Amino acid sequence: MNWPASAIRLASVTLLSGTLLGLTTACEKANDLGLELPGTSPINSNYRDFPVTAYTVRQQPVETIKADHFLVGRVADTKVGVTTAKSFLNVQIGMPSDSLPSKYTEVKLDSVVLSLGFDQVYGTAARPLRFDLSQLQQPLGERTVYNSQSQVATGSPLVSDFVGVLNRDKSVRQVVAGSTTDSVTVRVPDRVIRMRLLRYPQAAAFANATFAALNEANFDQARLDAVVKGLAITPAANAQTQDNIVGFSRNYDTRLAFYFQGKASGKTVRRHVYAIYFGNNPNQLPADAKFFTQLSTTLAQPLSGLATPFQQVPSSATGEETYLQEGVGLGTRIEFQGLDDLRNNAQLNINRAELRIPIKQYTNGLFPYASNVYLQEVNATNQILTRTVGATEYERLIQIEKTAQGVAVPPTAVGSPAAATLYPSYSEPQYYSVPLTSYLQSYLLNRLDGELPSGLVLSPILRSSSSLTLNRTTLDASGIKLRVYFSQLK
Repeated sequence: MNWPASAIRLASVTLLSGTLLGLTTACEKANDLGLELPGTSPINSNYRDFPVTAYTVRQQPVETIKADHFLVGRVADTKVGVTTAKSFLNVQIGMPSDSLPSKYTEVKLDSVVLSLGFDQVYGTAARPLRFDLSQLQQPLGERTVYNSQSQVATGSPLVSDFVGVLNRDKSVRQVVAGSTTDSVTVRVPDRVIRMRLLRYPQAAAFANATFAALNEANFDQARLDAVVKGLAITPAANAQTQDNIVGFSRNYDTRLAFYFQGKASGKTVRRHVYAIYFGNNPNQLPADAKFFTQLSTTLAQPLSGLATPFQQVPSSATGEETYLQEGVGLGTRIEFQGLDDLRNNAQLNINRAELRIPIKQYTNGLFPYASNVYLQEVNATNQILTRTVGATEYERLIQIEKTAQGVAVPPTAVGSPAAATLYPSYSEPQYYSVPLTSYLQSYLLNRLDGELPSGLVLSPILRSSSSLTLNRTTLDASGIKLRVYFSQLK
């Protein structure tokens, strides 16, 4: 890396180094090695805090396809700007064929309800989510790659400016503790938005056409794709609210349900329900089922310089704060200073290296802290370096040092990225910590098997993960440091 030397604070305490003591042999004298025995010179164990230069970086578009959530809404904050989330979803058969309306006679449609189950709210839940519901002009492509910046064409809205209440409660029955028969009614949060499509003319026409297809004898996924090309759920176009973004989960609560009456052979007319999902069927997820979230952010000053991927803004321009944010794709680039002091000193033995990343206090009111942080090796333009293993190309990430079984993992390995540990603290700000002992040793010895990185990017995004949130951490860039413990012969 391009890590220039600089004046660094040095703190030291004297103790024996087991690592260096292991260098002695039966035919060598301890004094010849300079080790501390009675009447000889000591070995010092020191640590040095290496400062960093830090930048906020715009990463490449986030892969939101088939994530564990899809996001809808618009929210503003003073630090980063206004973020808008739109979701585009294919439809998917989700129930057995014997429950289709076509299996009954004397069928009558009663109601069609779009249900959206949520468990994330960024912003306020005291105000509703206002959104539009539209059809896609074409189903999402089976072989098309979609990410947070992909564009999809939609038709005119089926429902405009729907008000989805986020703070409603519902009554449920719960069994009394210690009893198998007694129960009580309690109020619990209702985390489902429900839209009754038959109340809106355009949506009613869409619902009736879909129900007619469900009544066809040879109804299948291909027929469903033909009549329902997919749905788009987007922030209301005629209401520029900036109150919240909601994360909808992939579970049974998120579906389009058709409630109808029908008569099975030899039975009376009864009420039934048939549901379709939006590529998020919790029981199965075939390769052609697709949904993704489009995310765009109008960045506030001074982060407006991050309009395109791989650009960076120095921490000096942001009040010594840098940012990590998942869906928006913000990371923090760090460049260590002073490591040439270690490279050029043959008298040093590195015992342990640890990267400490302090968090700015009281900055998680709107967005929770990022739960995981990874370190990417990047070049001068913030593009992630890669390593080819066999016929597969992998992004170069800092790896864990040991497995759970205690087996050492080489720094040039792939598949075991190290997640920074978030340490809680009541007496000082929280911080992330990542061990870098074996990585630093390999870097200093030029054994990273490929191009040396010019910096590392702290990223809350692991591209192989299906998680999608807007979690964000504000870092105290002036306090980020690499602490290296080493032994030195006197």
